[in-house]
Amino acid sequence: MKLIVGLLLAALTFAAVRASACSAMGLILAQPAPYFQTGGTMKDTFNVTVFGNTTNGTCNYFLTFDYGSSNSYTNRSAKKGSDVWPYQVSADSAGLQILKKFPEVNSCSDVICDKLQGSTFYNTKTSSYTVAFNTANDWRSAGTYLDTVTVRLYQGNTSNYTLVASQAFLLTFGSHKKADLSVVSSGGTFDLSKTTHTINFGNNLTTGAQGTADVIVKYNSGYNLFAWSDNGGKLKQVNGTDTIDYTFKINGTTYAIPWWTQIATQTGTSPASGLVNPVTIIIGNTSGKAQGSYSDTINLTIQSSQ
Repeated sequence: MKLIVGLLLAALTFAAVRASACSAMGLILAQPAPYFQTGGTMKDTFNVTVFGNTTNGTCNYFLTFDYGSSNSYTNRSAKKGSDVWPYQVSADSAGLQILKKFPEVNSCSDVICDKLQGSTFYNTKTSSYTVAFNTANDWRSAGTYLDTVTVRLYQGNTSNYTLVASQAFLLTFGSHKKADLSVVSSGGTFDLSKTTHTINFGNNLTTGAQGTADVIVKYNSGYNLFAWSDNGGKLKQVNGTDTIDYTFKINGTTYAIPWWTQIATQTGTSPASGLVNPVTIIIGNTSGKAQGSYSDTINLTIQSSQ
């Protein structure tokens, strides 16, 4: 009877050694503090290396990635106060295999699974993961966004595992100040390539005639908009000397623009589609003016205000 018990104990001890074949396991993040920024790197791929003593044989492992300051992999985001900038972590550069943590882990499609081959005192295996910041709206508030992601190393498989190590990396995202404008027909949409627009009165250059346009601005740290006229706020006869006064209105307010004049200002961030500033030009008295073509150029400059 004693012999049987001794055999059972030996078998159990052998099984325990096989289940934990790797020892002294750990992980190394090749980039523990990646930096991203608008106008620069919005997505990058990094390496994580797992190491361990595999003298006793091969062992399986997997890596999970938590959600930083967010409560789900669906809303991962770096934060700046109450402002957020979404990002995602995936096992592939296309962003198809989203990396998760427990309890959302169901299989190797949710984590990075791999193994260390056995019979080696010190063995390593390197895998990659991709961090991609959202590019759908890069007009979020300017400043520095931060988040900390913890990577956990488990020995075993996703249904039978032991946590053996963890390491965190700090994500930093820089949103630079910027302000842009687009000049379009009334009711148009923001188009960065459209920075000039002609209000053509045709043959209807009569007293009180009106022309309109929209100045649409996008900004992430407030803006100041300035205007000035080439001809001192007057239409000037082409190849002549006569001039015709006109009234310049933006957002319903009249401004004299013979020189550099601030005509609009705002703080904060613009709507994703831009902030529309309607412009109206009203022709002054044309009585006694020489026939011909008249023109003026209104110059616009935008700059961040905060």
